[in-house]
Amino acid sequence: MLMSTVMATPAPPRGRPRSARRSAAVLAAALEEIGARGIAGMTIESVAARAGVSKVTVYRRWPDKIALVLAALDSLPELPVPDTGDLVEDLRCIRRDLLDVFARSNLADVIPALMAERRRSGHGDAIRGYVERRSEAFVAVVERARARGALRTAMPTELIAHLISSPLAMSVMNREEPLTDEEWTQIVRTVVRGLQDDRVEEGTG
Repeated sequence: MLMSTVMATPAPPRGRPRSARRSAAVLAAALEEIGARGIAGMTIESVAARAGVSKVTVYRRWPDKIALVLAALDSLPELPVPDTGDLVEDLRCIRRDLLDVFARSNLADVIPALMAERRRSGHGDAIRGYVERRSEAFVAVVERARARGALRTAMPTELIAHLISSPLAMSVMNREEPLTDEEWTQIVRTVVRGLQDDRVEEGTG
């Protein structure tokens, strides 16, 4: 009876672990190719060769190069959302974590090229969605600051997050070195002060 029960137990599906390993290898190879050649120089063939799979295997999962690039970038770790109890300190933590991701992934060079593809490819919505997801940590800490009464302004949360994150993003892409912790802290404190002044002006208007 015991044997018949064991024999009746469905075997685990075959092929899935191998498929998952292949997908992981392709995404890792795509990140390496992006780092080495950029989006323009990367090809499905070069990724397949680096991953040790056929290009048919790659095309089976991702219909074109930009779809593969987005999947590879999505495989990078998300920014953790700090909770120090202070907005400025939270943003300092985000800066540190973001620069770490940039340093390990060559993301600073990739994002401008990816944004250029918004108008050249059919992936505009997906690219915009990826960039928005990469900004979620900024939105989360701003929302938390508002919830605890540390930030009071009529400006929408997403706009505040964009206002705060833009100087850091631009420094990463356009300067020899990104904003230092001291520079970043000064900018953040100035923006936060300005937002609080906006609240005061509204209350006295």
